Amino acid sequence: MNTTVVHDILAADGPHPVQAEHLPSGLYVYEIPADIDRGEPCRWRVGHHSGRFIASTRDRDAAFDLATDIADWADWNLDADTLHASIVARSTASRTHFLECVRMAGGHLSACSDYGPYGC
Repeated sequence: MNTTVVHDILAADGPHPVQAEHLPSGLYVYEIPADIDRGEPCRWRVGHHSGRFIASTRDRDAAFDLATDIADWADWNLDADTLHASIVARSTASRTHFLECVRMAGGHLSACSDYGPYGC
């Protein structure tokens, strides 16, 4: 069962509290506030308890689909540095599978603005 909580996300100007659904896997699903990444079409995020986001999607359903697809891929309850090290240590095939899950959900791993002037 998901629990709705206040979750502090990291933004360029510091932490911002958002209403997020905390999933049993340790992942968070939330919509970014209107004053963050203005104009970005992918407003929904799958995030980590550190406040960092894992992936962006265009809608709530896609974010939940993605969170479900990657729930067992890693121990999302690890601190960010330990989680990063565990991901780097995984096989190329495993990381490719993760990226495919993100892509199939219509998501990506960075903000739309990182894709240049045309967005995502």
